[in-house]
Amino acid sequence: MKTLDLYIVRQFVVNFVILYVVLMTLFVVVDLIVDLDEFLKAGSNWAQRQTVARQAELMGQPVDTVLELMQNEADAAQVAQRLGVPQQQAQELIDGATPGFLHRSAGVFRAIGDYYGPIVILVYAFFSGLIVVAAMGFTLTGLGRHRELTAMVSSGISLYRVAMPILITGIALNVLALPVQEFVIPQLAGKLSRKKSHVKKQQVDYFAFYYTPDGSGSLISAARFDAEHEQLTNMRVVVRDENGLQKQKITAAQAVWDQDRQGWELIDGYAISPGRIGESPVEALERAGVDMEFFKTDLSPTLIKTRRNADYVRLLPVTELQKMQNNQAVPPTMRDTVTRTKWGRVSLLIVNVLILVIGLPYFLLRAPGNMLLQSVKAAGLCIGVWAGGMTLPELATAYFNPVAAAWIPVVVYLPLAAYILHKVKT
Repeated sequence: MKTLDLYIVRQFVVNFVILYVVLMTLFVVVDLIVDLDEFLKAGSNWAQRQTVARQAELMGQPVDTVLELMQNEADAAQVAQRLGVPQQQAQELIDGATPGFLHRSAGVFRAIGDYYGPIVILVYAFFSGLIVVAAMGFTLTGLGRHRELTAMVSSGISLYRVAMPILITGIALNVLALPVQEFVIPQLAGKLSRKKSHVKKQQVDYFAFYYTPDGSGSLISAARFDAEHEQLTNMRVVVRDENGLQKQKITAAQAVWDQDRQGWELIDGYAISPGRIGESPVEALERAGVDMEFFKTDLSPTLIKTRRNADYVRLLPVTELQKMQNNQAVPPTMRDTVTRTKWGRVSLLIVNVLILVIGLPYFLLRAPGNMLLQSVKAAGLCIGVWAGGMTLPELATAYFNPVAAAWIPVVVYLPLAAYILHKVKT
């Protein structure tokens, strides 16, 4: 039986890898065709940056200035005037800073890999259950087509025993999605939250936010938030007392998040207390502010990004989700989503295993049959069950607490899987 188990496992894993590669390739090609011009421009921009940096360094010119001239398609006379160099040297600079076809092509492939690589990993974490079911179907269909299943049954082997190595391997492949979700995807969260336009422009997403409350009731604003470097520009803080009245105003040219101290390290920070009612101009001038180097708050960069994009919470590890659960700056509705997402990691794993169990009976046949019809039935049911596993927690939130809502799919599908598996004629 060990030899038979290894044979079935090998067939199953090979089919899983082939299906995953084919599906991901198809997804990338279709999505790439729609926005191919974005990646062509991204590749051209990357190649130009590389050649400009190299040529500007050789000629001792500022990279940013030369890059600006190249992007504006300046001629030799304009370059010579701007850089203060002879026109012949300016022409040599233009020729040397213009990337060739191979360099631009390398940039295109780099942009495609940089954008779709993280997405392919994310797809595995969320769709591994369906890919495992599809690999199971191909494996058992192949065994049935070559009459290997019939031979096993004729020799007295139960179909449940045949399915055991597939079930164990399927569980292992689904469990593999957990470390991917916890350790790999959080490292790629910045890239996964990008748009194609950001890839083309070779930049991250900057945005402003205004009067966002933290757990203590302070209101925080910033003219620009750099998500990649976790920095704020032109930060403004209104510190309020328990009655909601302003008791201090803090300004800073820049602020950098300090993970160890759980707050923002201020650059050119300045704090001033509000004036009193009836305060004279002289008293206002005498009321001096103080320099401020650090502002402690629970409004972290992770929370800012989550407020900006609700789907960002799905990219976070359980450790970050636990911190957000205990963070007073998180709104109650978002806290429910965080709780449901945290428990949904485990419940989704169990749902994926149940989907595999539900699909198994359609292919565990003692005699050859119409496998196309069986495949259609299994695909319809398993895809429906998977979609229900994704949507049921959202719908159940209105009637159950977040933890119970996350486990609703398991409660619903467990008896269904037991009933369908019991119908197998071994």
